Amino acid sequence: MNETRAPERILLVEDDPSLRHIMDEVLSAQGYDVRTAPDAAQALEVLQRESVDLVITDLRMPGMGGEALLAQVRTAFPDIPVIGITAFGSPEGAAALTRAGAADYLTKPFRTPALLAAIARVLDDTRERREQAGAHRRFGSHLKDIIGRSRPMLQLFERIGRVAVSPAPVLITGETGTGKELVALALHRASGRNAFVPVNCGAIPPNLLESELFGHARGAFTGADREKAGLFEIAHQGTLFLDEIAEMPLALQPKLLRVLQDGELRRVGDVAPRVVDVRIIAATHRNLAANVRAGTFREDLFFRVNVLRLDVPALRERPADIPLLAERFLERVTTREQRPPMSIAPPALAALVAHPWPGNVRELQNVIERTAIFAEQGEIGVADLPDEIRALTASTPAARDGSNVISGAARRGLSLEELEREYILAVLERAGGNRTRAAELLGIPRRTLYRRLTEYGIIANG
Repeated sequence: MNETRAPERILLVEDDPSLRHIMDEVLSAQGYDVRTAPDAAQALEVLQRESVDLVITDLRMPGMGGEALLAQVRTAFPDIPVIGITAFGSPEGAAALTRAGAADYLTKPFRTPALLAAIARVLDDTRERREQAGAHRRFGSHLKDIIGRSRPMLQLFERIGRVAVSPAPVLITGETGTGKELVALALHRASGRNAFVPVNCGAIPPNLLESELFGHARGAFTGADREKAGLFEIAHQGTLFLDEIAEMPLALQPKLLRVLQDGELRRVGDVAPRVVDVRIIAATHRNLAANVRAGTFREDLFFRVNVLRLDVPALRERPADIPLLAERFLERVTTREQRPPMSIAPPALAALVAHPWPGNVRELQNVIERTAIFAEQGEIGVADLPDEIRALTASTPAARDGSNVISGAARRGLSLEELEREYILAVLERAGGNRTRAAELLGIPRRTLYRRLTEYGIIANG
């Protein structure tokens, strides 16, 4: 347990006095703050008067049973997770418990390590959900266009919230297609500034970029028959988003540096300075430090725009978000095309998760839109996916996806615990035995995976 936090409070509901006492002693020795109740009625009284982080309840008790207690907790205290304990466990019964809202289950007899691992797993997952909910409560309206619940995205959301209110320049880095402009827009929305003015520095010819950014006086050059305000002036008291700043011509960079340092600019062909109040957000898919060493980007400008930095993770670094993104994109395309709702079959979803996505979120969106338009059924299957994704699914260890593991386990009659062990082994194989990478693929914290590996006796690399 993390000693910097207050001990988590666990409510233990068990009608067997000896077992209740033993579990109380075990959990208290681990540093948990334990409350006990012999039946569901007294458990509800505890929940009414005290805050509780986790409920562990026997499902077979006199009077109101644990299943009824579970239903009441899920209704009255939806944020409190419940672990069910039963001597009548089976894969089907455990699945029913999960559908009823149980976070986990244990079957008597169970060993202390299994109990502690289940508790740690549920509390870890609950903390993650609360972190996510906290981030969206604070910045939810600003983050509405950014889809993600994985650990890397939660960390990005927190950093967006911290730097949004600062007027200092921000540099957003990330591969092409990761959503850097969405991050810039979220920063702007959270800042309270006026207009958001985007410009792609690599999309405008070098001979026109200076006039576009700084404006020009009448007669400044051939064809300048009237004066023009540049994007800096248009973005006054707002945000100017300089996308692909690494593509800015070297000759133009000193003029940008002066605006950043002095808050003043001169239009092309004009000598009068103009004061502007603009927050600069820059983005690039390149390594700007390497560009500085290569002499294509000024070092002083690099230091000026790199005051605050946000790194947007590649999609392969947050595979847990792929199902969320795929479902959102599918909903958008069916709405736009005025088609009935569609779904993605589990094997196809597993194939999407296994794909490395060099084009990141943009590539995933394109694949979903193209697949949805050409799919002949209401459910997208593996056969509907592009050749490169099907080929990867058929020829690499990633083909051992979740659906294959589940179907194989069902044929062999494995329990849910054995199924989870097999699935973790499959993901570890895909990650080359690396636990850190496997945790990312599973979308769970590393500490949660380490506990599960210990519980199942699995040895893996760091």
